[in-house]
Amino acid sequence: MADLLHIRVGKKLKEEMNKLIDSGLFSNQAELTREAVRDLILKYNNELKKKK
Repeated sequence: MADLLHIRVGKKLKEEMNKLIDSGLFSNQAELTREAVRDLILKYNNELKKKK
């Protein structure tokens, strides 16, 4: 069973997300959110490695 994460975003951020979806870059909000979270995790993991 997968653990789920519920994320709430404000109206302005949701509008910006929908612009990216409407442009064809992402197919839906879930895909956009997964990619964003994945990229942030990789970014901060790299930052932690640099500090060691």
